[in-house]
Amino acid sequence: MTLAERVSKAVDAAPIVDLHTHLFAPQFGALNLWGVDELLTYHYLVAEALRAAPKVTPEAFFARDKAAQADLVWEALFVRRSPLSEATAGVATVLDAFGLDPAAKDLREARAFFARRRVEEHVEDVLRLAGVAALAMTNDPTDPAERAVWESGAAPDPRFHAALRLDRLVASNDLASELDRWIARMRPRYLAISVNEVSPPPRAVLDACRAHDLPFAMMIGVRRAVNPRLGVAGDGVSTADLVPLERLAADNPDVRFLVTTLARENTHGLCVVARKFANVLPFGCWWFMNNPSLIEETTMMRLEMLGPTFVPQHSDARVLDQLIYKWRHTRRSIARALTRRYEAMPVPPTDAQIERDARALMGGIAGEWLGA
Repeated sequence: MTLAERVSKAVDAAPIVDLHTHLFAPQFGALNLWGVDELLTYHYLVAEALRAAPKVTPEAFFARDKAAQADLVWEALFVRRSPLSEATAGVATVLDAFGLDPAAKDLREARAFFARRRVEEHVEDVLRLAGVAALAMTNDPTDPAERAVWESGAAPDPRFHAALRLDRLVASNDLASELDRWIARMRPRYLAISVNEVSPPPRAVLDACRAHDLPFAMMIGVRRAVNPRLGVAGDGVSTADLVPLERLAADNPDVRFLVTTLARENTHGLCVVARKFANVLPFGCWWFMNNPSLIEETTMMRLEMLGPTFVPQHSDARVLDQLIYKWRHTRRSIARALTRRYEAMPVPPTDAQIERDARALMGGIAGEWLGA
């Protein structure tokens, strides 16, 4: 067996701990998105479809019901074109995993398949096909639908861990009290915020991290509503100054920071910050970085600069079925990067070393930070 085959085997076998998703456990009912119509109306594909069908305005697209939107996306991106983008290739991978034809002329077969599925059965199948042992949700208690589930006392599937999102909660008049309340109710594994530029979080956030021994996750570099006509699909990217992150890590050595950046230009700078501050953990290739070529490039750089002390990927999935393609595609990219680094070693690695490193990168390190 070649080195590349040994590495691929180990990476494929390693259980995944997905550090950041937008998924919901089955107990959240309609918030748990799955099925072909949800896959096709994911905002990555909406933006691509409206580019491919310029005569359809965003307003006309969003005026359609979900099934009609999905039909338009399928026609524009799968019938009239080959699924070459990562987003469309991902849908094809999911359909193929379920024995469905990714080159079908319409969605009748796929819709019939998903209509027959029970949600509990589907969750089990998706996690098995993706190789995911545990994942972190994104939980916003200011959302009325989600808030109602938490206040009902529902206990999520234990593989779905809570992560408390602060983007809107930070505007609370009594943030410290709200944080204590929701940490007690949700038992989140970390606090998280999405920002354009790095700035010190409110004192109450860092105090809560210390009091509850929770990491603080920052997703840096998103520019909201660059094209507001596209809705969620209209966000863009900007490079960020990471000097404030250095100050934050230096001033708060007792707080652990999970950090991912949206701009490719920031990935190297983040590696440098992480080399200087052990309380900073780079994680994942987020959003516009979630492309196999960039995942391999970024993983190579991180291995060269940090060794196996980072989390190479998270899925950022919003639709349950996306776990299948995001992790199948990602495993290939990570295996290629890891193989190249092993080839640079003067002594070839043993199978035990490869398996140890694969388990750490794919789930072990994320599991340690999640407490999973």
